[in-house]
Amino acid sequence: MPRPIEDIRQLPRIQAHVWVECPALWDAPFPTEDVSPGGFKAVLPFEPEEGVAYEVKIRLGEAAFGPCSGLVAWKHREDGQGFPQWAFGVLVMMEDEDREAMAHALEELTRKALA
Repeated sequence: MPRPIEDIRQLPRIQAHVWVECPALWDAPFPTEDVSPGGFKAVLPFEPEEGVAYEVKIRLGEAAFGPCSGLVAWKHREDGQGFPQWAFGVLVMMEDEDREAMAHALEELTRKALA
């Protein structure tokens, strides 16, 4: 059974270079450096819609997760380098087994980065 949303948003965040595929948000994979087994933070040049289930795939090194549903949990406008940007957090909905595998992949990425 999937974890409650409150539990998912409390998972530890990792600063690692990760690629996200979400064609409804951007036509090419985009990087994020703030990710957890519960979701990720991204910055793009337009405002994402809340309440929409986006299909997302997450690539962590050789590991890939998804497709799964991603929901915009928060967003705010930032002014970046002379043009507006939107920072937003996406809550990723996946089965507990997949979330545990993602947590393990994030731990491995972190371990390799620190070696």
